[in-house]
Amino acid sequence: MTAVMSEELYNAMFRRRSVRRYMPGPLDPEMMRAVSSFTASMRPLFPDIRVELRFLGEEDVGGMFKVAAPHYLALYSEKKEGKEANAGFLLQQADLFLSANGLGSCWQGGPRPVRGTQRPSGLDHVVMLAFGRAAEKVHRDRSKFRRKEISDITDLADHREILEAARIAPSGLNNQSWFFNGGGGVVHAHAARSAVTGPMNRINVGIALSHMRLAAEHEGYRAAFAIREDGRHSAPRGYAYVASMDLQ
Repeated sequence: MTAVMSEELYNAMFRRRSVRRYMPGPLDPEMMRAVSSFTASMRPLFPDIRVELRFLGEEDVGGMFKVAAPHYLALYSEKKEGKEANAGFLLQQADLFLSANGLGSCWQGGPRPVRGTQRPSGLDHVVMLAFGRAAEKVHRDRSKFRRKEISDITDLADHREILEAARIAPSGLNNQSWFFNGGGGVVHAHAARSAVTGPMNRINVGIALSHMRLAAEHEGYRAAFAIREDGRHSAPRGYAYVASMDLQ
């Protein structure tokens, strides 16, 4: 992904909105090729986790809370620690790309590929994005974001520009189920524990880390991600450790 594209995604963070109403009909072939080309270039949180992306149509997707759209981008993953966060990290790049190109998109945590839809061998569906030409506004003013205060999601005093990017990230049910701590240029990311929304909370953290990586690069850092033992021991009560970001 080029530096120019990274800046376009960074700028899209501050104006994107979830779109739930779409115009009928597929995107034109040229735009679909652009979307496909971009998704092939997306950077994973954990490169060692095998994933595959599939474009699906409305007839291929079902389930509760489904947003009717002409296209869906489904992510399948091997069963491995970090798979949910990795999925969120990847698909948020697609979410921002679509927004930057004037298209609508919406995270779909509940819907699933319908029975009979061919899935990649050895991989499980994790989450998907609905997308297409929007029948409502694609962008909004930053003042319209409804989010927690930054003091509610971190106890870190530095790198506030990067943490602000996490604060405005989208999340399932808009619950902003993350907390960040650490120090010395390392940020540990944690997801709220829940017997019901645990997987989505980990996806949420991946989404936030995707924003943080773009903000870090905008600020002139290189962001490296890993699972660290000191991070595992830093999880606050009620949270489970997900990953760490090392700012270099």
